[in-house]
Amino acid sequence: MTDVTELSRKVISGFEIDRQKAIDLYSYPDAEALFTAADTIRQHFTGNTLDTCSIVNARSGICSEDCAWCSQSVFHTTGVARYDIIDEEEAVGSALANEDYGVHRFSMVTASRAFPVSRVKKACDIYRKIRQEGKGRISLCASMGLLDLSRMKMLKEAGVTHYHINLETSRRFFPSLVTKHTYDEKLRTMGYARQAGLKICSGGIIGMGETAEDRIDMALELRKQGVKSIPVNILNPIKGTRLENAAPISREDVLRTIAVFRFINPDAFMLALKGGNLFLMIRVINRRFAGGRLIISDIVEKAFRSGMNALMVGDMLTTVGSKVASDMEMIRRMGFVLNDKE
Repeated sequence: MTDVTELSRKVISGFEIDRQKAIDLYSYPDAEALFTAADTIRQHFTGNTLDTCSIVNARSGICSEDCAWCSQSVFHTTGVARYDIIDEEEAVGSALANEDYGVHRFSMVTASRAFPVSRVKKACDIYRKIRQEGKGRISLCASMGLLDLSRMKMLKEAGVTHYHINLETSRRFFPSLVTKHTYDEKLRTMGYARQAGLKICSGGIIGMGETAEDRIDMALELRKQGVKSIPVNILNPIKGTRLENAAPISREDVLRTIAVFRFINPDAFMLALKGGNLFLMIRVINRRFAGGRLIISDIVEKAFRSGMNALMVGDMLTTVGSKVASDMEMIRRMGFVLNDKE
């Protein structure tokens, strides 16, 4: 069995762990040693710098896709609000309020296979207004489905810097959760975003019945794709979805996942969200907790000492989250410094 302290030193020196090494790490018998080693890697690459992001639900409840976990799919009856696009004043107000709190990034998230061109134009108007009325301290992100290159370019021209498109899980497990689109379509969307000059935010959800190997395969694919912002969502089963009766993932599995993701993606910041899910974001140097965080609120601070270094703040898409002020207070109390770089 590999010594995790020695392996963390090798990772810091540039060594990339392979699939088998990652599998061995996941089952490392001394969990505390694993968490400490992962945190050593975090401290080396980012110190106590912490990335933050806030999101707004810009289109709700009318998604044509059949993702098994999602409250916003038309195939599920969950009672979620339904609307085509958020009111401009509400979106701009949310972005500017987060900027005043010192939040690093703001994203509009739409429930859709691919947000239509007419709606992307409206979203771009909102992004431009945020830039016009803001103080220039908050970056802009979009999560609008399987967009083509032309719509990616529209977002880029409006001032968006990051595009979020989750892989969700491993290539092997994906078809058991989603049938309306494919893994390769997601990878193609990443390519379009890159061509448009956007940085990629992509991760997935854990606790959907996947194996530890599936989680590791997703992390390795993200590394292969050069993703620098990696959301690791923790499923919050929602009544009315196909996964409403999913067994909860253990707290130790959450922490082991965070730690192993840090070994695989040592210099990443981490972020993301799906309706009704808790997630932690790992942006290739930073990992973020987000939607559904309250489910495992008792280990949030432990997660920050297990390799995580980013946080989704405020309320989430379709679940109750922590308020921005309390999130920022926790950040300060733990000795983290907010990221002031793009």
